[in-house]
Amino acid sequence: MQSLIRSTIVLAGLSLFTTNLKAQNLHVGIKAGATVYNNSGRELSRKFNAFPFGGVYLGFSGEKMSLIAEGIFTQTRMVTGDNFNQVFNDYIRNGKEQIRNAEFSFAELSVPVLVGFKALPFTWFEIGPQFTKIVNMNDRDEILTEVSNVHKDSYVSAVIGARVKLPLRLHITGRYVMGLSNRNNTDVSERWTTQHFQLGVGFGL
Repeated sequence: MQSLIRSTIVLAGLSLFTTNLKAQNLHVGIKAGATVYNNSGRELSRKFNAFPFGGVYLGFSGEKMSLIAEGIFTQTRMVTGDNFNQVFNDYIRNGKEQIRNAEFSFAELSVPVLVGFKALPFTWFEIGPQFTKIVNMNDRDEILTEVSNVHKDSYVSAVIGARVKLPLRLHITGRYVMGLSNRNNTDVSERWTTQHFQLGVGFGL
């Protein structure tokens, strides 16, 4: 994770240096789309779910490289597996011993910082880190003594994808987002990560 962040900072510096030597293009706009994701963990349901997202972007591009940062709001969800109550018993409320498919919902703000490389006349490949802050956690079935003791309120991911320019100041993006951080905040030795597949449409202002 640290090596990814360091590499991105270096690439971002190279991108800015390149754009300073040539004519810069400023990109400011809004975007929306959908995220399809699942959670990885022995005691979690691994089914895929989908939610819409919306946000803004700001960046610069030169002839061959770009640097784009976004702020994206979305909702996600975690669902417990069949043995969650047995493994995480110390974190469960009294009287909630029988637990199956309990849901935790999250409101998230994600900030991807992506370096782009122009591959085709209207296509850029992008890579970089994504930093996510969970602004609200909801224990929908009220099974936990304290939800923040079980789920961490932030995590880091790696992003790879492509951006294609369209007429009328539009562009489309397709990305794979792989969670790097362990989202499990308990003393139980189980790693929770999340992977996302995103498709978005942006409009330049």
